[in-house]
Amino acid sequence: MKRFNDKIILGTVQFGMDYGINNPNGKLSYIDSFKILDYAYKKGVRELDTANNYGNSEEVIGSYFKQNPHKKFRINTKISSKNDSLEVQMKESLKRLGNNKIHKLYFHSAELYFYFKEDLEKNYSKYKNIFFNEIGVSVYTNEEIQLILDEKYIENIQAPFNLLDNYQIRGNVYEKIKNKGKSLDIRSVFLQGLFFKNINNLKENLYPLKNSITELKKISTQNRISIESLALNYVKNYDFVNNVIIGVDSLEQLKSNFISNNIKLSNLILNQINSIEIKDRSLLNPSKW
Repeated sequence: MKRFNDKIILGTVQFGMDYGINNPNGKLSYIDSFKILDYAYKKGVRELDTANNYGNSEEVIGSYFKQNPHKKFRINTKISSKNDSLEVQMKESLKRLGNNKIHKLYFHSAELYFYFKEDLEKNYSKYKNIFFNEIGVSVYTNEEIQLILDEKYIENIQAPFNLLDNYQIRGNVYEKIKNKGKSLDIRSVFLQGLFFKNINNLKENLYPLKNSITELKKISTQNRISIESLALNYVKNYDFVNNVIIGVDSLEQLKSNFISNNIKLSNLILNQINSIEIKDRSLLNPSKW
């Protein structure tokens, strides 16, 4: 059984762009990014998540590899555009990353996967031999998951799961992923940092989430468990979760994540979290904020 640290995939979007609703630091410098990579490696993390549209994140990772050739990470990146061919995008990502092969090649949506499906079917053996080990799709909705569940080339699904986008919404379809023998990598554990934000400073469009976030903070306070620990330990409770992607704004935040990941949540706490229902699910999709 894998230790939780072994299940962590380091998200690197902050290496290449200003990202996150509660990010006070903006885009990270090369120096800070390298410190985060050093510490993650020291703690046993061996997998990174990026994309060709995360600013210059791929270049930052490539620069790190040039300076630290002995530190081996598996790299997952994403196809994010219809403007170039699949082969061109894979070649460009590998060039930026300075890597020989992509570990998991994700399509940034089900729509993109189906757009390139004919090309993938025709050239799968060639591409797999040269460019990637596994194929996956990054999704937001349960409907997207249902569309790709039976796609034979799809081995991995990357999707959100957290204290608000919880088992009540996701459990049934995520159990199906496991039953199909596919791997599930979880992202948005902290919902872009929304759980840490002062509820009085929420943007007007997120006001409907106030009561739910307040309820989470009440659960946190009553059980003397930080929101960070609550969020991390909630997702690791479910055995359909294969890996957890964690993006950080600073080295201190990453260190805090490792400290916070070893608490067992009771069934009572899990039931309290899962009783929180968000009727307007578009509020749980940061791309719509």
